[in-house]
Amino acid sequence: MSAFLGPIHIWLFNKIKFQDGMTDAILDFAEANGYSKDLRTRTDSRYGVLEKGNLEDMIDTGNIHGWLQEKVSLVENRLAYVVTELTEPDQERLSHITDAVLEFGKRNSADKNIGVRKGYDYLESTLLNGMPCDRVNELVKETEDKLVWRQTQDIHGAYWNMIHGNAAHYYALRESLIKGMFEDSDIEFHQIEDQVYELRRR
Repeated sequence: MSAFLGPIHIWLFNKIKFQDGMTDAILDFAEANGYSKDLRTRTDSRYGVLEKGNLEDMIDTGNIHGWLQEKVSLVENRLAYVVTELTEPDQERLSHITDAVLEFGKRNSADKNIGVRKGYDYLESTLLNGMPCDRVNELVKETEDKLVWRQTQDIHGAYWNMIHGNAAHYYALRESLIKGMFEDSDIEFHQIEDQVYELRRR
């Protein structure tokens, strides 16, 4: 990456902030339901918090790539830890957490009249999939009514494995999130094979 702050860095940081916002929504839900009163404090103490403010005021301009990679790891770790801590005592909680994430998706919904290509672009500019150089998603097929892509690597699983969590929980949350984002639109999201997904017109 360049030593100068550019649009791609702002784009990535917005994705980092979005994932952290989803974790906050899960923590809000957990606190409202009395699942864990001190989980936020434990999470902050263990992993730190994502700074608030303008990117140009926070980023290490001498190490832009390293600083952003550190923030990717921070928000991935926070999400994995929060969900693992909440579900470890009671796996039934996962369905309630996915409901909370669905609502978060609705609050960040795509345009009602969005097409499949713009819908894919919306996901690419919102969901965190490592660094741009990781090239995680690969288009497989695109028509006016359907777009199919493959996730070429599991960029998220390592964070869950480090704390003996279940990486499948991440994908359950992501599916719920995307369904919330597109609930009021003309397109819908499906997983059609392992690591292969599609958006199609309803």
